[in-house]
Amino acid sequence: MKIGKVLGIAAVAAMVLAVGVEANAKSTIANSPCKEDRQRLCPQFPNGSAGPCLKKHLKELSPACKAKVLGK
Repeated sequence: MKIGKVLGIAAVAAMVLAVGVEANAKSTIANSPCKEDRQRLCPQFPNGSAGPCLKKHLKELSPACKAKVLGK
């Protein structure tokens, strides 16, 4: 194989993995322990897209959700 083709395949694989990791992080935040916080503070965002909104309300989050959002 040509090196360019190998690099192209590697780049596509890296992008697919990056998208999968981001989607998993979003769905994890949408689930408990942040479910109630999301419904209370970010109801306009459907499941999986409330991460940035929750970060804006960090001081108002429950301790468990705050730990989840901060990755602790």
